[in-house]
Amino acid sequence: MAGRQNKVGLDYFELDCHMDEKVRLVQAEYGLKGFAVFVKLLQEIYGGYGYYCEWTQDRELLFASENGLNGGSQQLLGDIVEACIRRNIFSERLFKEYGILTSSGVQKQYLKATVKREVVELKKEYLLISVPVNRKNVVINSIFSGINDISDTGNAQSRVEKSKVYPPISPNGFNCFWEIYPKKVRILKAEDAYRQVLFDDSSVDEEDLKDAAANYAESVRILDTQERYILNPENFLSRGAYTDYLPGNYKKPQSSKKVQFNQMMHGNYDYAALEKQMLGVDQ
Repeated sequence: MAGRQNKVGLDYFELDCHMDEKVRLVQAEYGLKGFAVFVKLLQEIYGGYGYYCEWTQDRELLFASENGLNGGSQQLLGDIVEACIRRNIFSERLFKEYGILTSSGVQKQYLKATVKREVVELKKEYLLISVPVNRKNVVINSIFSGINDISDTGNAQSRVEKSKVYPPISPNGFNCFWEIYPKKVRILKAEDAYRQVLFDDSSVDEEDLKDAAANYAESVRILDTQERYILNPENFLSRGAYTDYLPGNYKKPQSSKKVQFNQMMHGNYDYAALEKQMLGVDQ
């Protein structure tokens, strides 16, 4: 019998009656739809990973479809998310570096709500807060595979990473990958992730990673992917996204102008009727 997985998301979250001025400014800018989208984003965060959600172009499409925001309303959704980031409701740095939506307030709320859980796993690169030293149930990991913090005291925040010896790479291997990849940011982090993949995944070599970068670049061009949704190279590698673009796995996409999305069925949410009214969705 398989062991039970640790629960991650929350079933409920607190919504303050007196909203932060930054949220009220988004509502002033976009009306009740702005507030409704903000609440739905909180549901996405708390109900999913608990303290963050990934926000990619595909995730935006699904979110729009699930909440009746297709067509012109999808652009409105993108504008509202941008406003939330611009007004620091969600961390601009973590969105740009890792493509996630989170905030210090969200993370504090998540820690407060999970105090009685046996284990709470967090990603150290995503943290905007310091974990209290008395939170013995918190385990802090790295987004880079194979790197876990190890504690002698039992306190996750005092854990120390063990260094690894990476196998040698060819002089031009990473340079070729870098030249082909469609987004050039954080080169040192990207090279670390490149070496980590070759260390962890014996089924791929440098030629495979170069091909994966080329296929991803082609996909970005065909789909006309916005810059903000192109994965940083370190995330493309460390999250395992490269596997979808390896020779044999990659499927050339259709042009974004030809892709049609159908309205998806979604479950009931708290305040569903109010949210539909605010979003302008026919009931």
